[in-house]
Amino acid sequence: MVIKNNRGWIRILEATIAVLMVTGILIVVYSRHNDTNPSPEDYIYSLQKQILKDISSRSDLRNYVLTENTNLLDNYVDKKIPETLNYSLKVCNLTNPPTPCKLDAAEFIATKDDDIYVEEVIISADFEIYDPKVVKLFVWEYVR
Repeated sequence: MVIKNNRGWIRILEATIAVLMVTGILIVVYSRHNDTNPSPEDYIYSLQKQILKDISSRSDLRNYVLTENTNLLDNYVDKKIPETLNYSLKVCNLTNPPTPCKLDAAEFIATKDDDIYVEEVIISADFEIYDPKVVKLFVWEYVR
């Protein structure tokens, strides 16, 4: 079988190669596109998760939670939170009677028009102490 008219096949091949090149360029450009301006919500949630991950994984911070030494925990969190954000760190019991982990009345009233971001982690025990606690980190933007 001999093809007499090669021009049609060559044009189809050229069009296919052109589509593949354009698609390849778009994929490369899209994959290199970085979101350099994350939203404030994403930033605050990632900051909260990192702080709570540190608290749950470091033995000294876990011990502060289990012994309810909130001053040293506040010092640690205060170093991690930027000055443009306010926060409240609560350590509450999980055993009987369970203590509700919520903002104080004064903090609640002061933040009633603000967006509050909350993350929590449960610290259950170490080798010596079994008294499970929940650590809640409330963060809001400092607008005033």
